[in-house]
Amino acid sequence: MKRVLLFLLLLGLVSCNSSDRTLSCVYRVTTGDERCDCPVVLRDLPDWAQSARVTAEGVELPVQLDRALGELAFVADISGERTFRVVYSSEPSERDFPSRVHAQMWLKRPDKTLQAADTLSSTQDDMYHRLHHHGPAFESEYAAYRIYFDKKQTIDTYGKKHPRLELAETMWYPTSEQLAAGSGYDNLRVFGSVGVGTLKGWDSSEQKMIHITDFARREARILAKGPVRTVVEMRVEGWRYGGREIAMTSRYILYAGHGEVQVENRIEGDFSGLLFTTGVMKMAEHRVERGADWVAAWGRDFPENDTLKWERESVGLAVALPGEQIVSRLDDKTSYLFQLAPDSLGHIDYAFGMCWRRSEWLEGLSDEESLARLTESVRTARNPVRVERLR
Repeated sequence: MKRVLLFLLLLGLVSCNSSDRTLSCVYRVTTGDERCDCPVVLRDLPDWAQSARVTAEGVELPVQLDRALGELAFVADISGERTFRVVYSSEPSERDFPSRVHAQMWLKRPDKTLQAADTLSSTQDDMYHRLHHHGPAFESEYAAYRIYFDKKQTIDTYGKKHPRLELAETMWYPTSEQLAAGSGYDNLRVFGSVGVGTLKGWDSSEQKMIHITDFARREARILAKGPVRTVVEMRVEGWRYGGREIAMTSRYILYAGHGEVQVENRIEGDFSGLLFTTGVMKMAEHRVERGADWVAAWGRDFPENDTLKWERESVGLAVALPGEQIVSRLDDKTSYLFQLAPDSLGHIDYAFGMCWRRSEWLEGLSDEESLARLTESVRTARNPVRVERLR
């Protein structure tokens, strides 16, 4: 027996480290349509897996194993359906895929230098001025967003002229030299609006949104930042809203090859009867289109208060929502809104996105065509793919 084992070891058929483990699986992913860079998420990871290798037709794909989330993510072109082989390993990966996404959060030190952080929290409404660009920011090649770490928690947008990553260099505020070299920039003034896709409270009597003003603790976290997707989370605890005390976690997921964001909101506590609201802001010189479970607007306005340095920008915004959770469609003076109720588990999930007239991939498209393309991509993001483990 010893001779047989030695022979197998020499052939490499048995690992010399008994703790090494691998598991080969085959998954079929079905979309029902044709999708480029379609996000795929696997959640049945072995608890011992430290890395994974994904191939399709013998070609290896970039992957991202987010161990803390218990998820394996990748993007792939899928037309109807496609089969993928996944090999899980207990050994860390030695492959280093180029990142197609980025996320950052910077705390201002007393000496005005910046300290990178993935998790920050406070029991006061004091983080807006303590952070560079006022909260976490994240990007793909096609769009960037930031989330204000304040009572509004509003989502702001940054347009890209060319499909590339920029925030590591521009830090949201490009220099004159970077602008001259084709950098994108913040292309929208969100003021006190919903911005695009921000979930807020709703005052039914006054018919207006409610900011998060009365709370015990707030936290911002970057849970994942590449190479395939970013996952950024905002959490509030002890939010005294509607006569209750609840917690809310809002998770924003942006995939490589995409400008639209998938949002997962989780409400905890006694949320029965509570309504929340989201939508898109009313921009200057704008028009709006609405469906039963989506709203899109195209507007034109200055991106900053400095109207001498900046020109008017043309921006499209869109949100697609779970129709079965929509209770009403009441707007306020700042935004086009839907009011939603959490499902039985406290979930409110949807998608939002932005497009910009100056983006080179919109060249040749009219404003109407650009907004229609954005709306379609945001609505498609609401349609989950079907993942089946075949063996």
